Amino acid sequence: MKRFSLFLFVFTLLISISACTDVVELDVDSSEPELVVDGVLTNDRNLFVKLSQTAAYFDNQPFKPISDARVSLWKDGQELVVLDENQNTPGLYESATRGEFNATYQIKVEISGDVPDKIAGTWISAIDTLRLVPPIDSMKQRTLNRNTTPQAFFEGDYALMYFGDLPGEGDYYRVIRNLNDSIFAQENNFISDEGFDGIYFGQGFIPPIAIYGPFEEPEAGEDPDSLGVLLQSVSPEFFDYMQVLNSQVQTGSPFDAPPALVLGNIHKENEPNTYAFGYFQVVGSSRNGIRYQP
Repeated sequence: MKRFSLFLFVFTLLISISACTDVVELDVDSSEPELVVDGVLTNDRNLFVKLSQTAAYFDNQPFKPISDARVSLWKDGQELVVLDENQNTPGLYESATRGEFNATYQIKVEISGDVPDKIAGTWISAIDTLRLVPPIDSMKQRTLNRNTTPQAFFEGDYALMYFGDLPGEGDYYRVIRNLNDSIFAQENNFISDEGFDGIYFGQGFIPPIAIYGPFEEPEAGEDPDSLGVLLQSVSPEFFDYMQVLNSQVQTGSPFDAPPALVLGNIHKENEPNTYAFGYFQVVGSSRNGIRYQP
């Protein structure tokens, strides 16, 4: 009986403690909206630039697009084209323009109207060169395991990529894969030619790169997987930007460095220390792909 009474007392105490829950209202100062600029110029796709402004920290709404801006592309110091805003997607500016290798480019964004004072004005990107990119010569399928070259931890059929680094040190490449037209989430695969300048992957003693695998056997009535690979030549500055950005995204343990501000390559004209979020990419692109053969 005493044991039961003790149990009842403890149970009642726990219920009482759990019921004493106060809602804590956090008083967080709302920061002024910031400009966000994201765009890509390459040799094999049409140019686009997206403009938006950041939202409050606890606001679950998407970033607000910025319309009616003047967005222009400059080539070798001369204005080349003014982008048109997409009528169905506010804040998306487009042009059928494609980049030329070894030419220099930058964008100029002029914003006015009903926007915060911090966003209004003229913004420019750093001048960047559209760098040459090596072709992906071929994609092949091969069965790999721990005893093959290249090795694979899990035995199965893999897609191999064959390409050669361009002569001259200081080349940086980004690899973006898509499976059945779906891009892999958080794809941040970068290659630097430091230590292997001019090497061909897939010739002599240098194995090709196992870019994906193992493939899964298709279900009855389904088509085999199709893998696409995009190889981009990027600037050292964009390489560093993505490394810092990736390190910020992957923080979470007590031993990680505290998050820091990630600066892109767009700043306010005549104010080099006033940066926008985002990055205007000038990249060379090479594509190839393979369909799995069970």
